[in-house]
Amino acid sequence: MNKLGTFAGVFTPTILTILGVIMYLRLGWVVGNAGFGGALVIILLAKMITVTTGLSIAAIATNTRVGAGGSYALISRSLGLEAGSAVGIPLYLSQTLGGAMYISGFTEAWIALFPAHDPIIVGISVLLMVLGVSLLGAQFAMRTQYVIMFVIAASLVSFFAAAGEATPQIAAWGNFPEAPFWVIFAIFFPAVTGIEAGAAMSGDLKDSKRSLPLGMLSAIAVSFIVYVAVAFHLDHLATPEALVSNTTIMMDISRWKLVIAAGVLGATLSSALGSVVGAPRTLMAMGSDKVIPFFRLFARRTKAGEPVFSIIFTALAILVSLLLGDLNTIAPLLTMFFLITYATINIAVALQLGIGIPSFRPRFKVHISIPIIGFLWAVIVMFMVNPIFAGIAWLLIITAYLIQVKRGLQAPWGDVRAGMFMAIAEWSARQSEKLKSHPKTWKPNIMVPVEDPLTWGHRMGFLTDIVFPAGTLRLFSVKIAEESVNSIIRSFSNRIFGRGPELREHSAEHDQKESQLLDLAAPLKAEDLLVTTSVIECRHFLEGISITAQVMRSMYFPPNIMFLSMSDDRSKDARLEDMIAIAVREKMGIAVYSQHSKNALGNKDTLNVWLRRSSPNKDLAILMAIQLNRNWGGQLRFITVVANEDDGTRARAAQERLIDRARLPISTETVILVGNFKKVLSSAPQADLNIFGISNELDGDTMHKLSASVNTSCLFVKDSGGESMVV
Repeated sequence: MNKLGTFAGVFTPTILTILGVIMYLRLGWVVGNAGFGGALVIILLAKMITVTTGLSIAAIATNTRVGAGGSYALISRSLGLEAGSAVGIPLYLSQTLGGAMYISGFTEAWIALFPAHDPIIVGISVLLMVLGVSLLGAQFAMRTQYVIMFVIAASLVSFFAAAGEATPQIAAWGNFPEAPFWVIFAIFFPAVTGIEAGAAMSGDLKDSKRSLPLGMLSAIAVSFIVYVAVAFHLDHLATPEALVSNTTIMMDISRWKLVIAAGVLGATLSSALGSVVGAPRTLMAMGSDKVIPFFRLFARRTKAGEPVFSIIFTALAILVSLLLGDLNTIAPLLTMFFLITYATINIAVALQLGIGIPSFRPRFKVHISIPIIGFLWAVIVMFMVNPIFAGIAWLLIITAYLIQVKRGLQAPWGDVRAGMFMAIAEWSARQSEKLKSHPKTWKPNIMVPVEDPLTWGHRMGFLTDIVFPAGTLRLFSVKIAEESVNSIIRSFSNRIFGRGPELREHSAEHDQKESQLLDLAAPLKAEDLLVTTSVIECRHFLEGISITAQVMRSMYFPPNIMFLSMSDDRSKDARLEDMIAIAVREKMGIAVYSQHSKNALGNKDTLNVWLRRSSPNKDLAILMAIQLNRNWGGQLRFITVVANEDDGTRARAAQERLIDRARLPISTETVILVGNFKKVLSSAPQADLNIFGISNELDGDTMHKLSASVNTSCLFVKDSGGESMVV
């Protein structure tokens, strides 16, 4: 398939769409209402949107290859398939309504020449004609526009050669007898939206990076000069009353009426043809990306590359639009859909410029203020034209976006969203670094050393209950390297340069552990929790934990709790104590979990929190209990052991004050046990989990004995000093 160049593929369809139905049949009406000064303001405000959007399109087009689909392709490849499809639908509707508007304009001009003809028959006949031409292919359709361009040029010569009676003076500002300013703007705005006609042909261009910016921007510049000149000449040659009442006044005041008539018919016909050629390509692109129903049908092409089914569907949609509305009805709707598209294109470019990702390095460079102005002005104009419809339109787009997000679409290309969120996170991290950490912002951010991921599945549900919904988990495992230091250096060198069979085996073991950790984290990620996994290589497990703790504590958003698990193997108690010592050294909170061999966490209902007077670990114990109780929804119970009844009264009062200060559930129970701590453990009320504080003297052996005494799963905690349950 032969590709199109700049002139045929971009400039010609763009300029012919801009110099179309609105110029011939509504610009005089605009000038009659607003005066030349008002019309000039409307033209400038409209051009401000298309110029900024044209520059944004040029920037994207010179940064990446733009496939079929024009603006849809630009948006989906910048902001993702979800945003692309949400905006692609109104974009397609705008192109389809554009086709209906152009055919409606052709019909209006034809009836002015031949009043006896039936408008419906004329409109359907034109639709069938452009449908037939478009089915012959984009190449043929583009070649027919050269003839139309010549006719339009001749019609402009005829218009400017008019020798009618000049009006006494140019109207600087009109009286707006038929419509207010923003309604007139809405009817005029489709006149400047021809950039879509060029952008829609992006997949048929030889060099879209060069052709799109050059063709669009030159067409915008030429059309601006033509519109200003035509508006001035209209105000110079006709009274406001004549301009408002006669929509075909350009034909009436020109030197050769038939040439103007040919220009009107040719311009509207070419614009309609551009819509019937361009809109199906947007539909085809959305079908290829599987973002619309019946996507296989719409994505289908002929051997020549023509989307036949999309073309036929578009023709039917245009037919429905023709039967339901006229030029003045279709134009404001068209304005709204185009403004949505333009706003999204501009914000896509602004985001890529703002986050400063290296991959966005367009050959055509624009300052970030240009897309920001384009976005803001497009949104402002939407609400100025019709605030209710604008609000509904954005609501529908957001709804469509959320539906597509829920579908979990996967695109083979990247988009800027990851970079955008990374930039936001980095900015937030820098701001948080400037502020001192405070217990009020505490949430469970837990690092978990996992010796063997295959044995940790039964603990992950408990971890989820601790961190859900806003906490984070950092799972890491240590691969023990048994080689000497020199062997490790050689292995590292071999890994870099791809030498040594032992490295492949070594790497495979490393990858296997990473895969196991990812499998372990998958259910938590499915709950939308922030979980990261990593595997480090060290000579000793404790060394790996120490290094990881030091690195993580120096990062942004460091973990504040080290979660450890007690083993039934008593020979590992010493190592557990060493791990606790590492967490204390790094000023982290500690949570040591001992799971009951038979009952596990039982019904996940009742929590016992053991508190002693002036306990240094009560803050973390209560915060962990709050998290678990929030997710379990069961009974929370505070237990204190005292030596005698008098101490019991004071202890109960202290518990009640604590419950009030910590804003705990009113159903929280208080239990006072009198006697020796170790002797009353077995008489405590039953629970699914008992939470104890870790004293400085508490060792692994003591933790095992406590677990056996209460005969349940236990959680042993130690404050870092950065927690507070009363803030």
